[in-house]
Amino acid sequence: MYNGGDHYDGNGGGAANANSLFSGGGFMPSQTTNTPEGSGGGITKTRGAQTLLPLTVKQIMDASQTNDDKSSFVVNGTEVSTVRLVGRMMNKAERITDVRFILDDGTGRIEVNRWANETSDNTEMGLVKDGDYVIVNGGLKGFQGKRHIVAYSVRLVTNYNDITHHFLYCIYVHLDLAKAKKSATQPQVTANASTWNQAPPPNNQVV
Repeated sequence: MYNGGDHYDGNGGGAANANSLFSGGGFMPSQTTNTPEGSGGGITKTRGAQTLLPLTVKQIMDASQTNDDKSSFVVNGTEVSTVRLVGRMMNKAERITDVRFILDDGTGRIEVNRWANETSDNTEMGLVKDGDYVIVNGGLKGFQGKRHIVAYSVRLVTNYNDITHHFLYCIYVHLDLAKAKKSATQPQVTANASTWNQAPPPNNQVV
């Protein structure tokens, strides 16, 4: 299962340690907790604010927003905060304080912003250019109805198997979350079905 710490290293042919980037490690689909009834409309929250979820751009664009906090996004009934994307870098623009570019993963395009907080950040962004395939780890944000990524890490893809690997994990996590969401609602559906299947009591009253 996906643990976020064994895959997608742009510098080592598929062995990134996500735990070094995020104290919370990666995402395992079974690591979810259900919110109390009435508090989130059946939304499931992953354990830890730094949970890393592999997604496609289309999934991000299709994500809904929670009713209580418009800055939070929900995919397959699960709250999303930190994501991993893999795609092609386009329109890279370097500034003193940050680097911006468009990420195209074949399902859509999204703007990515990488702030230059340390010297290592500038070095990292100097290794990638337009046309390169990159691995982006970052926070999903929304501003004035537009969604974008604030990147914590941008790494060059050197092993193209990592691209296939990423999309396979996106599919796996999508199916696992959909299954978990269905299982969470199944008891209620079953209860309703048993009620609907109850035949009315026979009328033995003689007129």
